[in-house]
Amino acid sequence: MTAVVRRRGVYMFKQSTPSVTIAGNRIEELESVRGVAALLVVFFHFPCWNSASYDLHILRNGYLMVELFFVLSGFVIYKAYAGKIVTKDDLFKFQFLRLGRLYPVHFFFLFAFLGIELLRYLLVTRLGIYESAAPFERNTWTAFLQQIVLIQAIGQTGNSLTFNYPAWSISVELYTYFLFGLIVLFFNQKKIIIFALLGLFSVGLLETQASSNFSDLLKCTAGFFIGCITAEIANRTTTRLHSTTVLLVFISTILFLQFKEDKAYDVIMYLLASLLILTIVLSDTGVIKSLLRLRVLTWLGTISYSVYMSHAALVRVFDSLLKGILKRPTVLIDGSMTIHLTPTETVISSIALITMVLLVSNLSYKLIEKPFRDKSRLIVSARSIS
Repeated sequence: MTAVVRRRGVYMFKQSTPSVTIAGNRIEELESVRGVAALLVVFFHFPCWNSASYDLHILRNGYLMVELFFVLSGFVIYKAYAGKIVTKDDLFKFQFLRLGRLYPVHFFFLFAFLGIELLRYLLVTRLGIYESAAPFERNTWTAFLQQIVLIQAIGQTGNSLTFNYPAWSISVELYTYFLFGLIVLFFNQKKIIIFALLGLFSVGLLETQASSNFSDLLKCTAGFFIGCITAEIANRTTTRLHSTTVLLVFISTILFLQFKEDKAYDVIMYLLASLLILTIVLSDTGVIKSLLRLRVLTWLGTISYSVYMSHAALVRVFDSLLKGILKRPTVLIDGSMTIHLTPTETVISSIALITMVLLVSNLSYKLIEKPFRDKSRLIVSARSIS
């Protein structure tokens, strides 16, 4: 049963079965989950200013939110496109829309990192300022070209974490999208079986470390195709779940992130992400779903891609400013030179940095992400009409 509700000039489709709020093609609760996950990734990349924050395992395991992103992407893409790619032209439109979604923001922050690297070069060569790593020593021009075509994380290039390092996941996701489109186009009747096999095969290779050269790609294919299967299960399930199921899965996820220490258990995140999505989509409204519908969280979900792509550059700039202002000795912690802050200074710096990330991400969404995404949709619509 579907009701149409108008809210501030925007028509929203509110379904009573299952109880989720849909704005356009988005399930708002899942967008909020994406936003919270993006914040955890930001915290994971924070410098270790204070040992107390460094010991919080839920932050140290924040990298697993990328696995959650992959499952969410598979779920959303399957729901939106599994029945719409029937011709080669449909495949072209699908991939073009994915490019319009990913590339503009990626390009902007890639060139922002290039600017940072050029600035470091000038500081070292013209002013004689010492840097622990020489400019362009790691961020090479080869790495830059690989980032341009988003192949830096495909295979053992050695450049997956260069320049705007979060973009490694965009690299593998773009080509997973294309694989998804090919399977839907040419093997539509058997796509679920193929997706299941790809998901399980990828998890198996990751767990046995049988193909470390392509581990980044396998992380994406594992999560994405598990997300596709999750979407198919949701489509076929008519059983209603009690609202406490969302709470139980949410608590289980928090406990897993807090107490997991061995990376051998990372693959469990795919299962938890799938269960979280299913319980949100198939359950009645409860405390967690009510929280996920808060405007601030849905807004965070809206700008989450810009948050994910912008934060690395901002973390680097902010940390450099702190070092320059405070002029304290740096120490090597977990492979990175950082300064020590008191607990109070750490809280103030963290709030300031998060505020900066959110402000810049909001601008990035409004000025880059949304305009280019809308433009790509208009191009596809015009092609369909013609």
